[in-house]
Amino acid sequence: MQGTSSQLATRTLIDTLLVIYTYLALEWLFLVTKPSFFTVLDWPERINIVATAALPLLVAGIVAWLLMLLLSRLLLAVVKKPCDSILLPLPLALILTVIITLLVDNFTYTLTGLGIASTSGGSAIVYSAAICILAVTIFRKLLRRYATPRNTPNPSPQVVLVILIMCSGAAALQTQLSATQVSNTSLTGLEDTQKYNVLFFATDGVQSEYISGYGYPEITTPNLDAMMAESLVFNAAISNAGRTTGSTVSMLNGKYPATTKVIFPPHTLMGADAFQHLPGMLRASGYMVFQESIRYYADGPDLNMREGFDYANMRHIDNTSVRGLSGQARIAFAQTSHFNKKIWERISDRVLHLSGVKPMNQAFQSVTGGKTAKIYGRRDRQRIDSATAFIREATQPFFMHLHLMNTHCCSFKPISRHFSGHLRKRRPKNRESFFLDTVVDSDRYFGEVIAALKATGNYDNTIIVYSSDHTLGWQVQRPMPLVIKLPDGQAVGHIDSTVQLIDVMPTVLEVLGRPLPAWVEGVSLIDEIRDPLRRVFSVDGIAKARVEGVKARITQLIGAGPPTYGVATGVMTVCQRWYSLDFSSGELTTGSMEGHPNPCEEEDLPDLIQGRAELTAHFTSRGFTLPTELLESED
Repeated sequence: MQGTSSQLATRTLIDTLLVIYTYLALEWLFLVTKPSFFTVLDWPERINIVATAALPLLVAGIVAWLLMLLLSRLLLAVVKKPCDSILLPLPLALILTVIITLLVDNFTYTLTGLGIASTSGGSAIVYSAAICILAVTIFRKLLRRYATPRNTPNPSPQVVLVILIMCSGAAALQTQLSATQVSNTSLTGLEDTQKYNVLFFATDGVQSEYISGYGYPEITTPNLDAMMAESLVFNAAISNAGRTTGSTVSMLNGKYPATTKVIFPPHTLMGADAFQHLPGMLRASGYMVFQESIRYYADGPDLNMREGFDYANMRHIDNTSVRGLSGQARIAFAQTSHFNKKIWERISDRVLHLSGVKPMNQAFQSVTGGKTAKIYGRRDRQRIDSATAFIREATQPFFMHLHLMNTHCCSFKPISRHFSGHLRKRRPKNRESFFLDTVVDSDRYFGEVIAALKATGNYDNTIIVYSSDHTLGWQVQRPMPLVIKLPDGQAVGHIDSTVQLIDVMPTVLEVLGRPLPAWVEGVSLIDEIRDPLRRVFSVDGIAKARVEGVKARITQLIGAGPPTYGVATGVMTVCQRWYSLDFSSGELTTGSMEGHPNPCEEEDLPDLIQGRAELTAHFTSRGFTLPTELLESED
């Protein structure tokens, strides 16, 4: 092998950097052609991300190449033979091995359901050996290739590389300049205010009519009922989304789902939205942040809530953001960082799995595992055990988000059998009896959490928010439970005005003595004066389907990007009246919320023309493009 020239060193470096671009392009193509966080971005943003993502990888490639060059020189000094460039192709060989492995793994997993994730024991060893053989084969071929000197240097690779690097630099500059367009962004934590603990407890898919404290004729929630006597109880609370993802995110960040475009997977928070949320603010001020919910649908890190959680759903979270950047630049490059994180996880998860260190962490499998009910993944019993252990061990103020799933429709498997004990099988006509028993189970778990707070002396200094995410039928036209216990009984009573989940975050911030950031769209519920005609906006119907190639019962949006981001219907609620707008047909339906505690006079409510206009304005002002005929019908 020719072991001398700087020409050979230059060739290996150029080829290495060009292959890095090739690898990025393939990973970008993989993510952009399937439902992913790219879905809600336009094409210039998608291209900009892959261009800027190349820069840190190019730096890593150059460092690896320099390291090989140094080791080669040391080898030359030891063996005194012309082999000073023998290690230079090694980074290139490793990158090519990664590319081929991922391509093969994607193909076999999509086609047959078999791949690295399905290996274990002996099959994992065989797979690892095959990859090692592939790497050695590629390395040997590269050695033979570089052993042949070029009589006439080919300038084409250099020209291509220079053009690509210039494009990456221009994309990075444009991204940095665009950071100044993001305004009213608060990434700081709380100042020297009272650091009460904060607990968000939600049970999935329960409207308030099933809660005994709200008037259900039999006792279903004795533990919640007891706390309601010393809390603010909201009798007309509306969810801002008919599905768990949009509802949970809106409660945690105080923004409408139409603003963030996070309604249902594959949506994730992007740009400034990824940093603007209550968990992140509290964590920045010294809180420990803990979450037990459900992967994929309601998991903070899965939804790209950056720098917000220390622990989420059985794993500790690495909150490293864009290294070396802060403030606006950190926000500007958040999408690039998210992309690089995803492609790194695709490599590291496979390496750790094959080495036996850690099984591949697949959100699909997390959602569909478990024996009690297959879509739940982790059982509520496990969630509560984890939560109460955290409370007992906490040594600093904490924020805890719990979301229980046993009440999730529709294969109810209760532990309690008070309402369903006389029934042998679940059938559509007796489904409610089994559901009510899961409500009882959820309340018992809530009682365990309350007991843990009291046992550790934390009950009186904890803000407790009890809620759900949507109704049993995934609709937003019925009220759900919303109970807020403030520390030391600061405010108690029943509130009959219509409120919404985006109001929870600003309420907590006010109790903590923190002014509201400008990006918060909710209002504090501590205020004495409430507008009974305040508009509540929600996303309701969605278009969804099972994920292709995945055996689990897991779904994603159809048409998750523009023009309507997968939303089929939008809803506006004013006092007891709701207005539902079908985005495809333009049909507007309206009705009254049954049993509203404080109905308004009909003449004070918007008519159909005004309701259509306000609903249309809410969505179009946030980037939704509604059908032309719908906009024309507004005139």
